[in-house]
Amino acid sequence: MRLLLGILLLAITAPLKAQNPGTHLTVDVAITSLVVRGDTVGITYVIYNRPTSQDSLISFTVDAPALVKRIPTPEPDSDYLATGSYRGRPSATWVFGALLNPSATSVPLYFESVGIPDTVTNWAGGYFELPEAESAADTLPTDDPLKYNTVAGKTVGVKPWPVDRSAQTLLSRLHVLTENSCSTPLLWVNSPPLCTQLLSDIDQAESFRANGQPVEARASLNSFISAISGSPPGTFAPGVTSAGYWLLKSNAEIVVNIL
Repeated sequence: MRLLLGILLLAITAPLKAQNPGTHLTVDVAITSLVVRGDTVGITYVIYNRPTSQDSLISFTVDAPALVKRIPTPEPDSDYLATGSYRGRPSATWVFGALLNPSATSVPLYFESVGIPDTVTNWAGGYFELPEAESAADTLPTDDPLKYNTVAGKTVGVKPWPVDRSAQTLLSRLHVLTENSCSTPLLWVNSPPLCTQLLSDIDQAESFRANGQPVEARASLNSFISAISGSPPGTFAPGVTSAGYWLLKSNAEIVVNIL
C-alpha cells in the first residue's frame, strides 16, 4: 500500500512539465453494468488503453458530485488503490500499481453513489517519471494535476437527484439527456433515425402522462428502451455505445417506475 501511495503522489502531484507528461495516451471507457437499487446507483467500468498510446495508464478518476458511497479495491488489492475523493473533491479514483500498458484492458472498476445516472467528466492519467534532479520541494503541487497531467473525457456517473422528482420533470430531463447523447461532442447514439425515434417516444410518453394515461406512457418508454437494446439482453442496438445505452436505459426505467 505504501508503494501505491508513493506512485499516486508521483503521478498526480508532479508539476507541469514540457508537453504535459501523463497525457500521451488514449483510452476507451466501457460501462459493463449499471444497476439502480432505490436511490443507490452502482456502475462498473472497464478501461482499454489503446495500442497507439505512448503512456501506460496509472490512474482513472470519475467525478462523483453525489459522493461515493462505496468503492471496493479491485483484486489483487496489492496492485490497486481505490479512493472516494481527490484533494477533497468527491470522485471515484483508481490507481494502478501494476501499470495498464498500451493494448491492455483493465479489471472491472466499480463504485456506488446515491443519486441518479448522468453525464460526468472522467480523467485518465499516464505514468511518467520525474527527472532525478527534481528536489522534494519541486514535487509539491502547483496546480490541479487533473487539469494538466491527465486526459479528460465524458462518461456516465452519478449526480444528485433533482429537487423535483415528478415524472414530468424526469421525462424532460430524459429528453435533454437523449438530445445530448445524439449530438456532438458525445455522439453516444450516432444513428439519426434512431435518435428521431427516441425523442418521439419521449414526447409520446409525456403526452400520455399529461392526459392521465400512465399505462400508455410506460409503453412508450418501454419502446424507447427496446429501441436502444440489442439481443441478447444487456447488449446495445447498432449505433449505440455502452455509455449511451446505460445512461438512457437507466433513466427511462426510473421514469417507468414512478409513472
